[in-house]
Amino acid sequence: MKIVNRMLTTGLLFACSSVLFAQGELLVSRSSGKLVQDDSIELSQKIMSQSVYSRPASDLTKVDAQPEQNTGDQQAGIANRHDQYFEVYSADVQMLSDLDFDGYHHALNVNFDIDVNYESAAVYVKLFLSREGGPWSHYSTTDLFNIYSDDSGDEYEVETELLEGYPPGYYDILIEVYSLNHADMVTSQRLNYYYLGRDVMLEDLSWDKRAVYTEEYTELTVTHGGAGSASLFWLILVLLVAIAGRVAVTLTPKRL
Repeated sequence: MKIVNRMLTTGLLFACSSVLFAQGELLVSRSSGKLVQDDSIELSQKIMSQSVYSRPASDLTKVDAQPEQNTGDQQAGIANRHDQYFEVYSADVQMLSDLDFDGYHHALNVNFDIDVNYESAAVYVKLFLSREGGPWSHYSTTDLFNIYSDDSGDEYEVETELLEGYPPGYYDILIEVYSLNHADMVTSQRLNYYYLGRDVMLEDLSWDKRAVYTEEYTELTVTHGGAGSASLFWLILVLLVAIAGRVAVTLTPKRL
């Protein structure tokens, strides 16, 4: 059985992350999640349709909003027993969109497989980011989705584009899992260098674009100097005249 009871440790993680985020600034991102085997809607299309620029300002301040709870036939057959135990059996992250090729990406895809020890459950996930040991910032909450015991076919993924508020750095990712009929978080997993075996290097879109624009501006200034090249020509000419004049004075015979 793959399930490990980590209720005490995950509870402490959730308490700490909630307090730290309450003290932080509002960060802006946009996310889209789906079951891995669901190819009906491309994630990139959903991200564009959920652009933060087209949403009311009030929505951007909901940093800890609960997903809508589906009821009726949609959740039929889902147990949600209070004696269930949950585990993030596996998780990974893929880095996306590095415009300036500096190793820091402004988009990421987090995928995870959550198991439950008994029957099935309806769950949702909150995702957090922490830069180099700093406060945790909540950047995404999934919709409700179903998990079935240790079935690997219920793997879920969330693709996110970071827009503002995430300077370049090494980030940790925290996955917090909540069950529909459980009051508190049921399990969690931290993705960092020790778990993944590699660094998660991120920056937001404003940083990624800023570096590209700076590089293009520098290139244009150097290679298309125009008037600058003419000025350099005249400067060299003046120096040559000055050197020639000094040589001429040196070679002129002195009167006795």
